[in-house]
Amino acid sequence: MSRCHHCQIYVSDRTEICPLCRGVLEIGGETAIAYPDIPQQRKKLVLIRGILLFASLIAAAICLFIDLHTKNRLDWSLIATGGILVGLRVFFVMTNPVSGYRRRVLETLFAAVIYVMLIDYVTGFYGWSVNFVLPGAMFVLNFGLLLLMLINRRNWQSYMVYQILSIVIGLVPILLVYRGIVTVPLLSGLAFASSVLLFLGTLIFGGRAALAELGRRFYIG
Repeated sequence: MSRCHHCQIYVSDRTEICPLCRGVLEIGGETAIAYPDIPQQRKKLVLIRGILLFASLIAAAICLFIDLHTKNRLDWSLIATGGILVGLRVFFVMTNPVSGYRRRVLETLFAAVIYVMLIDYVTGFYGWSVNFVLPGAMFVLNFGLLLLMLINRRNWQSYMVYQILSIVIGLVPILLVYRGIVTVPLLSGLAFASSVLLFLGTLIFGGRAALAELGRRFYIG
């Protein structure tokens, strides 16, 4: 194990340069702080992901095989396979060091809604997923954005792009209303209205800072 005399850390990686100060490492030392072996940790994470992916594919194949041979009318294999894939996706997002907490929460919520809609479709599609779950998820998303903006006041502008995304997603149940798929339009309309009001409120009370954030995000001069 190498040691950086300047930073007082151990370095487990196979390198001759300190990852912090870029200085030359020396061998030995007993009082330094250990620096983690990042490449080794990444290899372990890749291995774990590979094992989970392989196990998930086998489990999904077994479910489909059993379902095809038992001719179950509920097609439980699709529900089980969807649950496996959603759980796998959530695990990948949660263990991705590049993903921030906002992306993790958003993708987890999105995956959960898609899975619930799959259950509704497979079991006969009674419409409860698009009538109640989808607009409910929109309310949760908007409330979460408002709460995060109040907590993280110094960086509240960064949530505006998610507000715009919420408005775009809110258009989906509105379109489903006109297609006749959503039979309880009140909740969908209120969910979309909450997204619009949250964005307009941020734009009005944010003033120039909000406009500057939009200009920076969308290159508006």
